[in-house]
Amino acid sequence: MSRPGPKGKPPELKVISGTDQPVRRRERVVSVLDGQPVKPAWLKGRAAKLWAEKVATYADRGQSVTGCESALAQYCSLEASLIEQFVKKLTPPTSQLSAYRTYAAEFFDTPASQIGSPKQPKAGKFAGNGQPPQGELASQPETKPDA
Repeated sequence: MSRPGPKGKPPELKVISGTDQPVRRRERVVSVLDGQPVKPAWLKGRAAKLWAEKVATYADRGQSVTGCESALAQYCSLEASLIEQFVKKLTPPTSQLSAYRTYAAEFFDTPASQIGSPKQPKAGKFAGNGQPPQGELASQPETKPDA
């Protein structure tokens, strides 16, 4: 079963965005592959241009997509199809838009997917109850029990 909430970012993206905390890192399930992603031969036209743009963007971000070429090709093909439908003033099916949003989130291409989860408060609303105020501790003299 997966964790609730937004999907985690890879450590490389956390380093770039300045939110990396080494103590909270989880080990990768799949290791990062070296090299450049290879465009599938079947990807042509507008989808191939989108591929080149996206691969360049991911390289600038420090995001490795090597090993994810199939998913990236499907993402680019779907985006090219949506663009063609919009140009022809056709309304794309909701299922295509939903699939596109899923791919965009998986590749961190939406503003919401680039932001980490909201910071949780360290303690509850009443966590300070029963505690002396901060300034009061320093002003009281230390008392020693009679022995």
